[in-house]
Amino acid sequence: MKVFVVAIFLFAGFMAFYFFWPQSVDLPKIGHVKDSTLTEVSGKEFSKQKKPKLITFFYTNCPDVCPTTMIDLKKLQQLMKEKGISDNQYLILAVTLDREYDTKERILEYKNAFEISSSNWLFLRGSEEETKKFAQNFNMIYEKNQDGFVVHSTTMYVVDSNERIRAIHNMATGDKRVNIEKIADHLIQLMD
Repeated sequence: MKVFVVAIFLFAGFMAFYFFWPQSVDLPKIGHVKDSTLTEVSGKEFSKQKKPKLITFFYTNCPDVCPTTMIDLKKLQQLMKEKGISDNQYLILAVTLDREYDTKERILEYKNAFEISSSNWLFLRGSEEETKKFAQNFNMIYEKNQDGFVVHSTTMYVVDSNERIRAIHNMATGDKRVNIEKIADHLIQLMD
């Protein structure tokens, strides 16, 4: 009888712990993103939208990491829809690291090649100085080599509606794909 009472007590305690313990841990505040002077290639306004966002860096001539990441981010958008999150609740910002090669026209062709038509997925470019200044917000390291390829960090950033960096995620590298479930959870957690 005592064992039965102890078992019930432990079960009740476990259930109380499960239901009343916070389901998510507040994301840390890693840094702050200063105002950007980058422009969106389609002419859409992005700087005043108070929404959580995923920021990724890319260049259209990238042979591996960038295109694979774009494919995974399309899956992220589908996952967000499945979770009942509409495109107007968050942003994906893709910032080119190669202004010289990535003209507005090339970026639009790239976007069309991946069939990206969502109004919340914006492609940004700026002068070399503007891009470096924006990348410094994230300690993003990149350099264009003599072959025309940009060697860059493979990190993406979740930023809240107050422009604070709250989470860091890896781009797709080799066989390792983007963890879209975790990114989706972080974006949803930051929604008002």
